[in-house]
Amino acid sequence: MITTDAKFLDILLPAAIRLHETMIEEGTTTPAAIDALLARLAPDLDADGRRFVLRLATWVAAYTQNVIDEAMSDIVHTADPTLALGALAVQSRWAAFDLRVSRGEHPDDPDKDRLRAEEVVYFRPSVVGMSSWKFGRLFREQLGTTPKTLSKEDYLA
Repeated sequence: MITTDAKFLDILLPAAIRLHETMIEEGTTTPAAIDALLARLAPDLDADGRRFVLRLATWVAAYTQNVIDEAMSDIVHTADPTLALGALAVQSRWAAFDLRVSRGEHPDDPDKDRLRAEEVVYFRPSVVGMSSWKFGRLFREQLGTTPKTLSKEDYLA
């Protein structure tokens, strides 16, 4: 049986992400050093919590590596690889916003569809050379529309 405890998860997942980031930053590679790092980053965790954070951090590291590898192969032939990477990333920002709204942590923005469409217009020239199927449905649908030319005032609004 899987149990859910939001407070528990809200502590463990950020600890796993911090562990992953700090391991890279500090070059932590041995089990003893990783244990010491985790004790420093999350001193209040018990043994079960530490084991859980280690498992989560393993998944965070694997997922991060996979996302970066996929993105690198997707953006290599684009007009502007840096902005093409941003175009891939903006979809996760959209999802994160929608998830916060779903959890009741943020009010929905009635203007989000227009704002997202404008972001696609901004990124469109950068992703030339990249298959539209590398994007999710919302981004892909916007790519399939006729580009709207925005004035400087539209960007400042």
